[in-house]
This record gives sequence, C-alpha cells and structure tokens, in this order.
Amino acid sequence: MKEVHPGIYLIKETGSFKSVKPTVNVYVLAGDDGLIFDAGYGDKITRNFIIDEIEKIRKQYNATNKEFNLTRVLPSHAHPDHVSGLDILRKHLGVKIILTKKTAKTMQSKKNYLKSFKPTLSDYYLRDDKAWSRIKHAINYYMWWRRYKKAYGLKFISDPDEIIDDDSEISINHQIWKIISSPGHSSDHVSLYNEHEGILFSGDNIIKNVTTYLGPNDSNLEDYVDTIKNIQNLPNLKLILPAHGMVIKKPKKRIQEILNHRRERFADVVNLIKKNNKNGITPSEIIKEIYPNSGKTMDQVARGWICLTLNKLETQGGVIPKKGKNEIRFFPTNKL
Repeated sequence: MKEVHPGIYLIKETGSFKSVKPTVNVYVLAGDDGLIFDAGYGDKITRNFIIDEIEKIRKQYNATNKEFNLTRVLPSHAHPDHVSGLDILRKHLGVKIILTKKTAKTMQSKKNYLKSFKPTLSDYYLRDDKAWSRIKHAINYYMWWRRYKKAYGLKFISDPDEIIDDDSEISINHQIWKIISSPGHSSDHVSLYNEHEGILFSGDNIIKNVTTYLGPNDSNLEDYVDTIKNIQNLPNLKLILPAHGMVIKKPKKRIQEILNHRRERFADVVNLIKKNNKNGITPSEIIKEIYPNSGKTMDQVARGWICLTLNKLETQGGVIPKKGKNEIRFFPTNKL
C-alpha cells in the first residue's frame, strides 16, 4: 500500500504468471465519503490481502483523527481483473457497487459475460481452419473460463447498488469527479477524472511501459485512438494512475508515445500487405514479420490488434480477405 497522492492510495494485488494473472492496481480514495476504483481479484488470498491493506489505511486515518469511510466501489470496465473483487468488497467492507449501464449488463449473468468476451472475427482470422484447430480453440475457451472463475474468483453482479451513465459526475470526499466514457480497450471502459487536481484514473487504456491489449471482440482501434486523443485534451492533466504498472507523472509525453506507436504499427501492417500484393499475407505471417523470434504470448497479444487493423482496412475497402483451405490471406486493393 502506497500513498501516490494526498488521500489516494495504491494497493497492488499481485497475480501469478504475468500472462495468466497479472498484477493489478486497486485505488482507494480515502476520506469520509471514499471510493475504491477497480475491484481487482476475488479469490480468498486476495480478499484477505486487500482487506488488511485497507485496514492499514483506516488505522493511519484514525491515528491522525481523520474520518475514514469507504462508501462505494467503481470498476473501470468488466474485465475479470477489475470486477472479480466486487462481491467480496461489498460483503466485507459494506461498500455499494456502482456500475455503468454497459458494465452492469455484462456483469448480470454468465450468459451475458461469455457473449461479451467470446472472440469473433473468424476466431482471430483463424490460425487455420482444420477441425483439430477448432476443437483446440474450444478447449482453450473452456480453460479460459475456468481460469477466470477459479484463479480470479470471478462472480457476477445481478444486483448492483447503483447504475450510472457512462458520462456523468460523482462526488467523492466532497470533490466532483467526472466519469468519462473511454471505449477502446473495451466497449464499456470508463475513466475517472478530477480536473481541479489534474488526476486521471485511466484503467487499462493508458499504461506506462507497455501498450494495452486490443483485440476481438470487444476492442475497437478507432475508439481507442479517439479516447487517447480525448484524454490528451483534458484540461490541467498532471497525473495518470493506471490499472497496471507504475504511476505516470508525465502524462502528455506518454499519451503522445501511445499515439505514435499506434500510427507506426498501422503503417507496418499496411506496408506488409502492399509488399505481399501478389500472394497476399496472413495474420500469422504479419506477426512473424513485425515480431520475429517472438513466443506464444506475443503471438496472442499481437494477433488481437493486427486482426483489428485488418478488419478496419477491410471495412475501409483497403484489403480483400480470401479464404483458402487452411488460412485466410489478405490482398490490397487500389484504395490502400
């Protein structure tokens, strides 16, 4: 537990195996009408840890005769590392669960949750179309679900205490914070901003040292870039508190880095398609060109944004996909 700004505490919930259960940041806005931003994991070990850490903050406040009362918890979006702890925080701390309309719909039931996160785009423009690959994908999907239920402690919330609009305001410790719709990483993503203090809770959209995951079916490249540009234009932005990694003390610099990176990666894909105009190119071949000698994890991460890029180009009429026996190849049009 660390105080990253007066009255704002960062609690890092340590996961296991970064690609399976990454470390996630949970923030406590301490005071007499406080709020927890992002709920983290809901497994038993994490439950005990988060409650102990919050109790430490309470004792600090009590020792200086400051009132400490957490009243609500608000997740940035419905991904399992951000919502799995909602139920335990309400049970053990008595906080009310606040969800946006989109997040509330996703979190309502297993059916809604699976529908929201099941991959599309022909299952990431199929690695291949063989029967065994389809069976393997089904097995992986089942294991994905087991991981979130068991390791993350995911529980659905059919009875949130309050449902709010994506773009709205909320009073936290007698200060007005803006809840800003910020789709891109996910369609239901929101950020929390205090213009007076210049503090933004960015969720997963802005992370200090890595780019966020973007992939089917709930990410959108154009929405993501628009969101980053909107954040870039926030007045008085001084500090970004992300859902993973370190605090960002130079927000304008990091935002520009992200925009530059997305522009460069888009150009990389376009150039590779043009270069392979005769025989076309598959998503797997694009990954190998951009990330030579990369492992399985990078393949999974990169495949997401590459397939979103191909989908964007197809929508714009810049490429034509042609399905072969075991693959889908992309060819440029004269619009590319």
